[in-house]
Amino acid sequence: MRIRPLLWNVVLAIIIVLIVNACKKNEEPPKSVERASFVLIQERIFTPTCATAGCHASEQESTFAQHGLVLADGKSYDFLVNKDPKNQNALEDKQKRVLPFFSLQSLLFHKLNWDGSSHHGGKSYGSPMPLNGKALYKGQIEFIRRWIEAGAPRTGAVADTTLLDDKTPSF
Repeated sequence: MRIRPLLWNVVLAIIIVLIVNACKKNEEPPKSVERASFVLIQERIFTPTCATAGCHASEQESTFAQHGLVLADGKSYDFLVNKDPKNQNALEDKQKRVLPFFSLQSLLFHKLNWDGSSHHGGKSYGSPMPLNGKALYKGQIEFIRRWIEAGAPRTGAVADTTLLDDKTPSF
């Protein structure tokens, strides 16, 4: 007779545990979704700094024939990655506008470095960019360098976003 009340208590305890667990929410905490590195480059660097009137906003810009580069949202990636530059010195040095995995063979990286130390053999790759503006911050340039070194993907978060908040002057 004593076994029955013990068995009843065990069964009752199991039922209570099952009910309590069933009532708990099985939701995982929301995961933060990092934005694609290239999207951040577009939004925080190209659009406000480069894709402006008179610079790299469209194919209708008066300077387009000279540089052949559009950095407007929706167009910039296709104009940059694995594309030959118009700059003759950069072409001779086998540069691409952006060569995935190789920032030092990417003209974009050189153009953003105002100190000139990134140019090869004393050759000029033209004016540093942004033209008639302020040099990008070190963090912005490093973010772009890391994006290139990670393969310059159109999608995916591959560079540390805190770099974009680094306001250390690059020049």
